Amino acid sequence: MNNKAQIGIGSTLVVFIAILVGLTLFLTIAQTTGSATTSVDRAITVQTTVGANGARVDLVGQDLLSTPVVINGSTTLLAGNYTIDEIVSETTGVKTISYLVDDAEFASETLNISYTYGPDGYVNNSGSRAMVGIIAIFFALAVAMIAMKPVLEGMAKGGFGI
Repeated sequence: MNNKAQIGIGSTLVVFIAILVGLTLFLTIAQTTGSATTSVDRAITVQTTVGANGARVDLVGQDLLSTPVVINGSTTLLAGNYTIDEIVSETTGVKTISYLVDDAEFASETLNISYTYGPDGYVNNSGSRAMVGIIAIFFALAVAMIAMKPVLEGMAKGGFGI
C-alpha cells in the first residue's frame, strides 16, 4: 500500500483546531486594529455641573491629540479659564481626557468643546500603530501556513501527484 500522500486523522484534527482558534483570534485583532490606530475629531457639548473651581469633568477619549477649543454660547473661552488634560479618572480608574474648571464664572455652564482624541485603546506611538497592521498580516500568514502544512508535507513525500 502506498501511503506517501496520506494525511492522518490526528494531524487533520490538529490543523482544524489550530485554524479555528487562529481565525477567531485574527477576527479579534482585525476588529480592534481600526480603533487602536485611528483618531477621532469630536465636537461635543458638555454640561458641567460643578459648583466650584478645581472640579473635574471626564470627557470622551483617552489621548488628547489636538488643542481643544472651548466655547460658551458664542464666546470662545481663553485657556486660562480652564484646563483640559489627560488624567487617570477618579470615577473609572482609567486614562481619560478631563476638563478642569479654573474660573468660578464658568462653573455650571453649558460648554461646546471641540478636540481630536484617541479612543479607548488608542496606540499613541506612530511606530506602534504601524506595527499593529503588520502583526495582523503576519498572523493571517501564520494561519495560512498552518492550513498548508499537511499539503506541503505530502508534497515533500512525493504525494499528491507531484
